[in-house]
Amino acid sequence: MKAELQELMNMLRKLQGAIDFGNAPMAEREELAGDVTDIMDALFEVMKKVPDE
Repeated sequence: MKAELQELMNMLRKLQGAIDFGNAPMAEREELAGDVTDIMDALFEVMKKVPDE
């Protein structure tokens, strides 16, 4: 389970990098990056609760 969650975290990091270097307006990029950060924070909290396998 933790491996799958870690893979999701890696995918979100790639998405955040794509947002940072995208051509969207700055306000839109900041909003999207904030959304990704919120998702990553929530995912990290779930990962802390999942027992080690």
